[in-house]
Amino acid sequence: MEPTILNQRYRLVELVGTGGMATVFRGQDLLLERIIAVKFLREPYASDPTFHQRFMEEARAAARLDHPNIVRIYDVGEDEHGHPYIVMEMVEGEDLKSLFKRFAPLQVSQALNLTRQICAGVGHAHRAGIVHCDLKPQNILVTPEGQIKVADFGIARALQTEDADAQPEAIVWGSPHYISPERAAGKAPVAASDVYSIGVILYEMLTGVPPFHDPDPTQLALKHLREEPAPISSLNPRTPPGLEWLIKKVLDKEPSNRYRNADQLGMAIDEYQRQGEGMTVAQAPAAPVVQLNKLASPAPVSMSHAAPAPSVAKISPAHESPDFMLWALMAIAAIAVVGLLPLWIFVYQVYMPTPPTTTPATKQPTPTATVVEMMVSVPNLVGFSASDAQRMVESLNLKLEVIGEEESATARPGAVLQHTPTAGSRVPAGATISVILASGRTFTMPDVLRYDLETVRAGLESEGLFLRVEEIWSTETKGVILQQIPLGGIAIRAGDTVTLTISGGINRPLPLQVNLNQQVLLEAALVSQLDFRPGDTIPLTLRWRCTQPLDRPYKVFVHLLNLDMNTLIAQHDTEPVNGLRPTTSWAANEVINDPHQLAVPAGTPPGKYQIRVGLYNAEGRLPVVDMGETEVIDNTIFVTYVEIKP
Repeated sequence: MEPTILNQRYRLVELVGTGGMATVFRGQDLLLERIIAVKFLREPYASDPTFHQRFMEEARAAARLDHPNIVRIYDVGEDEHGHPYIVMEMVEGEDLKSLFKRFAPLQVSQALNLTRQICAGVGHAHRAGIVHCDLKPQNILVTPEGQIKVADFGIARALQTEDADAQPEAIVWGSPHYISPERAAGKAPVAASDVYSIGVILYEMLTGVPPFHDPDPTQLALKHLREEPAPISSLNPRTPPGLEWLIKKVLDKEPSNRYRNADQLGMAIDEYQRQGEGMTVAQAPAAPVVQLNKLASPAPVSMSHAAPAPSVAKISPAHESPDFMLWALMAIAAIAVVGLLPLWIFVYQVYMPTPPTTTPATKQPTPTATVVEMMVSVPNLVGFSASDAQRMVESLNLKLEVIGEEESATARPGAVLQHTPTAGSRVPAGATISVILASGRTFTMPDVLRYDLETVRAGLESEGLFLRVEEIWSTETKGVILQQIPLGGIAIRAGDTVTLTISGGINRPLPLQVNLNQQVLLEAALVSQLDFRPGDTIPLTLRWRCTQPLDRPYKVFVHLLNLDMNTLIAQHDTEPVNGLRPTTSWAANEVINDPHQLAVPAGTPPGKYQIRVGLYNAEGRLPVVDMGETEVIDNTIFVTYVEIKP
């Protein structure tokens, strides 16, 4: 279990996220009295001496980055077990991936605004000589005000080998959906590698899907190396041609053909937006060559691998005497122009219509306003599995239905053979695309209980099945399948839907939904560990929602009891948030995350115990009027069982 307080300064409050490389806690800086995020490295990275040293070096370099579009790093250090951690800015909001799931495809203006902010933050790092190496929507945060915060500078970089000629297996890949071709080939990352990843993210903003997809990470990386992405306009016809050209340049396989760093890409976006706005007002003719050079010229950077800026030499004329040849050519041109004037006047008189006579103006009826329906181009779904086809049409705000099956000697079972309307057709948003799948044999639904979801997903989807996944709190390993519909042994065919309920692990909030006196809801509790020993501390975070303001103060009690509830093993009583948020300060509809620490007494016998909580004051416990999704006895709310081991 992680320590409660790091280096006598940082207090861990609750677990807020777990990834492949790190675990993140919400915490409090006791010295500066501010909310922070603390990121711990996971094994095997934390105990690898080589990685440990590189991580500390890269984290300290990243800590020097100070930009409004980068998550600030406040401190780096090691806990009492020697595990490295980073203390950083706590950003409220969500990551871009969550935003995409709800809103993609985004409006062009919104996508460009977000991408421009990403470029600003990453460009600042590029100027400091730092390449991110693992840009993806999951580590780009968006605040409620719409501000971008790029996270995880230093961690991915610490994984990179310093040997540019290392073998591919020596290079740790980033996220395969967003990896650049040169990194997929095992080459060292450069600033243009980040530019490619930003281009993939922008592509996904505008279409709802990344440019390449394959369940096999190796095959997906090869697609980045060898294949061209589908034109954005085929997935989102609202994408302007100029923007499609810009993204195509960013996704070029050759790094030197892209913008060299994020600053250059940001300048290109600025220029694109300026030209777009300039089309609405009268302007002098632009100089295309100058504009093109402006987009292509590198911005000043201080990176060791950046190309040096070309020197500019002042070229003086060989002599200052008049150029008689130039004057002669100008005179000839003037004579030619004067000679053409009569011809021009004749043509004008012949072809220009005679102005109509003026008639009194009559008031024209005001045209009736019509509603313009949003139209969408149907993508080509032929060859896609049913699940991939569904994800694609849903990203375009369309629906999909399976209307039949046909035998096919060439298509794999469950793949789309044909669909109506056909690819390229224009249909209203929300329209239904009817598909016919390649028929497969009727087969018996396998029993996938206790398997990891990712182990069976590809096989089920390859049969043409639609998967509906529901995640719940469970003490089982995260991702393990707990329930399935239909059950194993049932006959099933391509196009059918399979519902899988999987474990979200114990780091997922435990739903409670207990109503106390129609004034407070205990929505959920988070217990990040269920096995303890005497002397340990049980971390528990309660999530309260105030439905009606409380006019008197209440304390929270947290009890550790035996199973019969006749012995109180330990208790912790305090006002919410350790007295920082008394109940009299709660406002209607406000959510309060309330952390507690319950010490297990030394000498506690091994066994199974229960945790119960509630609110009380001198007059008694606040009564429970609806027990929600748990069990309540004498106004004490059951949260979970824990195991005390010898």
